[in-house]
Amino acid sequence: MVSEDIIQRKDEYLQVMAEHGAMSPEEIVASVQTTQECMIDVFGRASEAQALHKPAPDEWCLRELALHAVFTERLIAKIIHHGARGAIPPAEDLEGAGIGMMPDDDGRSYAAILDDLRRMNVELLDAVRALPEQPDREMKLPHPFFGPLNCLEWAGFQRVHDTDHLQHAERILASIPA
Repeated sequence: MVSEDIIQRKDEYLQVMAEHGAMSPEEIVASVQTTQECMIDVFGRASEAQALHKPAPDEWCLRELALHAVFTERLIAKIIHHGARGAIPPAEDLEGAGIGMMPDDDGRSYAAILDDLRRMNVELLDAVRALPEQPDREMKLPHPFFGPLNCLEWAGFQRVHDTDHLQHAERILASIPA
């Protein structure tokens, strides 16, 4: 699920990524870590019961949004790791990939999902920190909305993805009855 805000900012995002394509892994980590921390804070404002609230029947609740974030951060960490080394991630790592991807809900607690999100945050940042000195910038893997991205562009994209989720989470929280 891509918000209207992101759709409207697609060209701006691509321009920023082109201008900042030379960002160092340290700069990417600092940038992404900031949005990750904000996202954990926002998700953490909801109780287990509140995390099930849907603003509308066809919209996600915080629980679903958090499950999606866990799934995509794991996926993007794999894409960064393999792409930087000129390889495509194994098929099982890409299973279920696409806009609005949603893993099956295994019934664990919302707190456990947030713990998984914290772990995936670390894994993604570790994938960026572990980039080879000269990562492969020619290997590009397709994003279903933004087109082919190299490992550094995928890493920088995570900030846009998290920002979209932050806005979405704030809207969900604002819709929870008092």
